[in-house]
Amino acid sequence: MSLMMEARKVQKVGYSTLIVSLPKDWVEEVGLKQGDIVSFRRESDGGITVYPGLTKERESFRYIIDADLCDSPNLLTRIITANYLTGHDTIQIVSKKELSSRHLEEVRGVSRRLTGLGIVEQNLKSVTLQSFVDPTKFPIYGLMRRLQIILSSMLEQAVKSVVEGRVALADEVLHMEEEADRIYWMIIRQLLLAVLDRRVAKEVGIEGPMHVVGNRVIAKSLERMADSASHVALESQKLKGNGKSVDVKISRGLLELSDKVRSLIEDSFNALMKGDLKKSNECIERVAACDALERSLTADVMRSVKEVNLAVGLRAIIWDVGQMARDAESIAEVGINRNLEKPSSFSQWEKAQ
Repeated sequence: MSLMMEARKVQKVGYSTLIVSLPKDWVEEVGLKQGDIVSFRRESDGGITVYPGLTKERESFRYIIDADLCDSPNLLTRIITANYLTGHDTIQIVSKKELSSRHLEEVRGVSRRLTGLGIVEQNLKSVTLQSFVDPTKFPIYGLMRRLQIILSSMLEQAVKSVVEGRVALADEVLHMEEEADRIYWMIIRQLLLAVLDRRVAKEVGIEGPMHVVGNRVIAKSLERMADSASHVALESQKLKGNGKSVDVKISRGLLELSDKVRSLIEDSFNALMKGDLKKSNECIERVAACDALERSLTADVMRSVKEVNLAVGLRAIIWDVGQMARDAESIAEVGINRNLEKPSSFSQWEKAQ
């Protein structure tokens, strides 16, 4: 299918009726013929979008999963999750005999992890899950902002748990990861629904198909950062469990790295939202400083920490914090790309001769 812009002359029929012909290849592709109906929607930019036939709400289906075929660990969990992500609202899990305790535990577990998904019917041979989420009530950038705020707090508390030896902080970070995961899966569901339904895309703030791809990159980067923060918390628990404490100099350096990375994450996301190309570029340049500090801290650990388990744990923590800076770089890159989707003072558009 061609994405090339086409120009058509407007013709006048009678005293006041204006008509324009439809592209022949599109007519053939969608199977239109004389007398058929087309629908159109007025867009905010003054254009119109044309659809073949009468537009209508998506048909409602019940998606049935055969639990007897899900004999591998976590396979049922992944199939339910995939159904949720692709916008399926009613999911039924069935068995010819009885649902096993393992399958029931997977169903309960996944319903807790996915926003708005709950059990509405259950008997010995089947369980029905229903999604009660109205996608139009969750703007995509609001969800991303929530995820960015949560993971920044996760990083701060995880590093403090390492430096101060406070296991309670590490425990809280792991609880926060569960919320971060729920938001991430919700974002992915919104993006897939936006691909399937242009009305949903408009309602959740996605301006065009290109933004779906960029937003997927942003969401994955945010999710990886939340994972990295949780890894720091897990390492902190191990260190405390083994009775290990962290050297003052290394603690100071780790706090400095954490502050730099949290600032970078916030600035890269803000630059994206504001369409600030120069700020996005500045954020990319700042990643090098975080990398340098990461290498310096790692060298300090190798030089001064003689206890093997402590050295290994600290190296893993430092690497995870540094990785968050590299993931923030991906967000800044999307910010630059998005800024250049239209002519600007940085990049003028001229017709090719």
